[in-house]
Amino acid sequence: MKALNLANNSTKNKRRELDYYPTPPDVTHALMRFFELEKCRIWEPACGDGAMAKVLAEYGHDIFASDIRDTGYGQGCVNFLTAQHECEAIITNPPFALSEAFIRHSLPQAETVAMVLKSQYWHAAKRKALFEEYPPSYVLPLTWRPDFMGGERGGSPTMEVHWTVWQRGKTDTKYRLLGRTHNH
Repeated sequence: MKALNLANNSTKNKRRELDYYPTPPDVTHALMRFFELEKCRIWEPACGDGAMAKVLAEYGHDIFASDIRDTGYGQGCVNFLTAQHECEAIITNPPFALSEAFIRHSLPQAETVAMVLKSQYWHAAKRKALFEEYPPSYVLPLTWRPDFMGGERGGSPTMEVHWTVWQRGKTDTKYRLLGRTHNH
């Protein structure tokens, strides 16, 4: 009997270097439509090509954009996990492998923190302590699957995501759905 090869040797499931998946504009627009943030200084510490920072700027915010590598956008090479910057909000799509470190580093620095996370992020037993230590103000699932691959996989996104938002002093977590609109 021939043995089945269950190893997935395809390149389609390999992760990009530094978890680089630019955030589609509609993801950031959905947050900004829900969350009427007063004009403020926002740090986008995983800016990549500036996809999220550009949308945040459309809403009149003063944006400080940085990334761990020089992407040609923003302030260049800044290791967020060792840096401090004066800001009222930190809004980002963190590298998934570093998401907890990003959360823990962000919360003491800003009044408002918002991060795009996989929809099942809070379902992991190992994150229960993080949730209890820093209960978010909002968990905001998107009602569509954003295409973080920019059409690479035929335009069929397979990952659901949500925004988790922390606002200093607001620890009674609310769950709200964010819909997609094409009118920005």
